[in-house]
Amino acid sequence: PAPWLHVSTSAMRTGKLDVQKDGVSELWLGPGLVYSLGSSNTTVFEANVLEGDVQLKFPRTTVKAAGGVLQYKDDDPSANNRREVYYYYVEGVQKIHKRLYAAARWSQIFAEQGFPIAGIGDAGTYAFGGNLAKNLWLLSLGLGYRWSEQLTLKAEYSFQRGHDIDGAKRDQEDLFATTVNFAF
Repeated sequence: PAPWLHVSTSAMRTGKLDVQKDGVSELWLGPGLVYSLGSSNTTVFEANVLEGDVQLKFPRTTVKAAGGVLQYKDDDPSANNRREVYYYYVEGVQKIHKRLYAAARWSQIFAEQGFPIAGIGDAGTYAFGGNLAKNLWLLSLGLGYRWSEQLTLKAEYSFQRGHDIDGAKRDQEDLFATTVNFAF
């Protein structure tokens, strides 16, 4: 609607996926692919996502936010595995001096009935290991330096906390990362 404002919505659906032939979807969430949560009698599963986002761009500051819902269902004859997973994030980037900037990002995921969500935890344990997250939050704080439009150096520290559906705490999953990004 204006040069400083961007608003959009998006949706994605997997359609009915065959558990044996497809195995997993191309759709991922936090960062794991969506797969069948049903028993061995499940033959098909599907997921749908609806998301909205907004971006505010000012001369020295950019603020972005998005939120959405993932709906999962399958044809498991022995259980109702329907799930709704809600998520959102808010992110700000502030130019500090010429090419130096700071960034902060807060995100949360809520899955009342549990869902395989790795976040920054071990994907083998949390995305594919049978652990179902009930909620997760992540706070990332970072600094970056833009050498040019093609080259950026970044460092960040991320704090992640939450709970699995069985009540187990997820509080040992912090991350320190540095990256050098080159675009061509």
